[in-house]
Amino acid sequence: MDLICKAYWSAFTAWHARRERTLPWWPAGRLAALQDRRVRDIVAHAYATVPHYRETMRALGLIPADVVCAADLAKLPPVGGAELAAAPERFLSTAHAGGNTLLLTTTGTTGHFKQIHHDPAAVFAALAAGGRHRTVASSVPPSTTRPHGGARQLVIAPPAGTNALIRDYHRAHLLPMPVGRFEPAFLPLDRPFVDLVAAINASRPDTIVSFGRFVGYLYRRAMEANVAIHRPRLIWYGGDAMPEADRRLIEERHGIPVFSSYQSCEFLRIAFQCERREGHHVSTDHVVLRVVDPEGRDVPAGTPGEVVITNLVNRATVLINFRLGDRVTLGGRPCACGRTLPLISALDGRSEDLLLRADGERVHESVVLRRLYDVPGLSNVAVVQQALARIDARVVVAPGADAAATAASLRGALSELLGRPGDLQTDISVVDDIPAGPGGKFRAVTCRVPQ
Repeated sequence: MDLICKAYWSAFTAWHARRERTLPWWPAGRLAALQDRRVRDIVAHAYATVPHYRETMRALGLIPADVVCAADLAKLPPVGGAELAAAPERFLSTAHAGGNTLLLTTTGTTGHFKQIHHDPAAVFAALAAGGRHRTVASSVPPSTTRPHGGARQLVIAPPAGTNALIRDYHRAHLLPMPVGRFEPAFLPLDRPFVDLVAAINASRPDTIVSFGRFVGYLYRRAMEANVAIHRPRLIWYGGDAMPEADRRLIEERHGIPVFSSYQSCEFLRIAFQCERREGHHVSTDHVVLRVVDPEGRDVPAGTPGEVVITNLVNRATVLINFRLGDRVTLGGRPCACGRTLPLISALDGRSEDLLLRADGERVHESVVLRRLYDVPGLSNVAVVQQALARIDARVVVAPGADAAATAASLRGALSELLGRPGDLQTDISVVDDIPAGPGGKFRAVTCRVPQ
């Protein structure tokens, strides 16, 4: 990478980082104006350079001038992961085809292999937006922030996953000073448990960043095995959910505050928890997040629905009204922290991460895990609903616990959750460990029943 280019992207990142000090507290009208301007810009860009959106808009008789604000995005139909996976080139801007982009891939929970190109401006805007996390961290006493906004931060992630690819892209495009300022240390997630604990204890980070279920399991396993593990000043997790039982254990038994962020390969930064932890603040300068019902209609605050999201900063792979596959609930009131970025009051999990009851009601992952982690002796679990009345489950039993008793309690909990006290067929396998999926995420709940 040319030195001039590195200097440019370093300056770009530094400028955006300075704005992070104030942007989350901007007046709501100013934030809305910024979002609307970016909506107009991305729609015009898509119409001019992205085959899928140009053809879609022409078929609907729309031109860019018909979309002037975030609300007007409802005029465009949603796009699913299957469409992106089938023809990624149709969502790639001709202005960035073959250009200098960060290529990320994901299968998600649907099994669709998706390719997403992020242009440099999107990558480094996301890097600078890490300032929102650092501001939150600085509120946790004693302050985790150091001169120039740095801190000893450790990311535990797959060695060839998204985090590693982003890290390598940063190193290739930034001067050494900004890299040292913003970049955390990196620890491969696929190491044995003993090696992971040893590495964490040796580095003694202020902050640990990882997947929710993984870091929860890591600290719970350390407690169960009576192994000493370093206690950072806080933990950030994202990528998947952390069971409430694990969060309580980390906060109450280890004394470590736990925060979460909402992000994805397709959109990078979407929302984050603040120090109040009343919900997740949506980064409206980066995305437009809509919550819709099964018919695609926007639902009011307080009503759960499916996420439909638009990326306002990435001009390589352009995604407008993308069905991310998540369920959330928007909050209806401002956060007590004073930030004006709107709140997601509840992250309900993936639309596919659920179990189906006998009466047809859906029981989402967050509810399932809250109940299952109350089972005595259960250390980790992964359940698959193969049919309405059949569950396969893999279980890790805590040291010293009675495996048969744990399995019996798990059967009872699953029967209760699914409303099948007498006819639920449950096949439980007791295992030593449940490995993470290809991207480092644990899949705790899977439904294979056609819906």
